[in-house]
Amino acid sequence: MSLSIIDLLSGWGVSFMLVLTRVSAMIYAFPFFGSPAITVRVRIAITLVISFMLLPLVGTEGLGSDWNLGRLVMGIGRELAVGLIVGFGTKFLFEAFSVAGTFAGRQMGFAMAELVDPITSAPQSMVGQFWALVAILLFLAVDGHHFLIRLLMQNFQLVPLDTGMLQPASGRMLIAGSTEMFRLALRLAAPAMILALMMDVGVGVLTRAMPRLQVFFVALPLKLVVGVFALVVSLQLFQALFSVMYNEFQEYVATLLATVRG
Repeated sequence: MSLSIIDLLSGWGVSFMLVLTRVSAMIYAFPFFGSPAITVRVRIAITLVISFMLLPLVGTEGLGSDWNLGRLVMGIGRELAVGLIVGFGTKFLFEAFSVAGTFAGRQMGFAMAELVDPITSAPQSMVGQFWALVAILLFLAVDGHHFLIRLLMQNFQLVPLDTGMLQPASGRMLIAGSTEMFRLALRLAAPAMILALMMDVGVGVLTRAMPRLQVFFVALPLKLVVGVFALVVSLQLFQALFSVMYNEFQEYVATLLATVRG
């Protein structure tokens, strides 16, 4: 028995297509769930399983029956925008660690040691990649992946199907999130940057006192030692601060989700 376009544009068919679109957009934008390290087939399988599980919970209430192809295309575009906005909003916390590592790494002298990040497939400093992985591990340690899974379900309760709207408040929240990302990155990188700067000042004073000193051969190994020490200290600092940052992250995602409610 083949399905006609009328069957697809009625009831559960419309609901499934809208749910699948929003879940696909969120999975694509989520941290580590949407990582290129996860193959496309696995991501498609995860998206389909989650969509089928959510379909009975979302239902068809409020969708109506007067659907046509034009309205379906508009609805899919609406759900795609909602999913991408919420999904990208969850990445700011991890990007803050990555940017902080880039700031600190360049101050430590690791600017030339750039690697290809498996998460973003883009060149990134060694320290930035390391701190991004630490952020993911801390996020998993506080059951943050459970929060993302709950978000997949709760977003349909806060923003029912075909009710999401792109509003100026959403853009302001995304800009505020990116601003807070850079502010947080600077706070995270500040101890390592200050330590490296103090070492540079000390080497400069030592050079003035001993002009014949080979600065390059002294400063480079010393910078490496100070950088490794800063990385060890940063792990303790991140563990102490991450719970506070995680709570702020949850509040931000909830506020961002509220801005797309029609």
